[in-house]
Amino acid sequence: MVLFAIVRLIAFALIFEAMFAGLYVANTIDQLGIYDAVAVTLIVARGVLGALQFAGGWLLANRRPQGFVLAQWGLVGGAIVTILGVGFDLAPTSIYHWLRWQATGAYVIYACLSITVLRFRRDRYDARGEGARE
Repeated sequence: MVLFAIVRLIAFALIFEAMFAGLYVANTIDQLGIYDAVAVTLIVARGVLGALQFAGGWLLANRRPQGFVLAQWGLVGGAIVTILGVGFDLAPTSIYHWLRWQATGAYVIYACLSITVLRFRRDRYDARGEGARE
């Protein structure tokens, strides 16, 4: 039961993160001309990952088995884009310069823990043959 609640929290965190990714892209889309190719690529990647994270979070929240895979890919992609965009400061961000690696580390820890929980939960479903319902 506790694991189910954690999966639900991960689902809503992904939806929340996807909404902020959409806001980030919407705020920077009119300024794309002033950024270099790497920054533009990371901005677009953040938007695409936001859609993937929203879909994964929504499917997890609705207890669909596809949500486990989409959420894991969204978390991996989000960690990679966060390391490049925030950690290495390759894309515009509102995080203070001296806090960028702390924020990056916190996100990577969140992503790794979430992926571990989702894998454990998915494997538990597969082993019991119950699909997405508990």
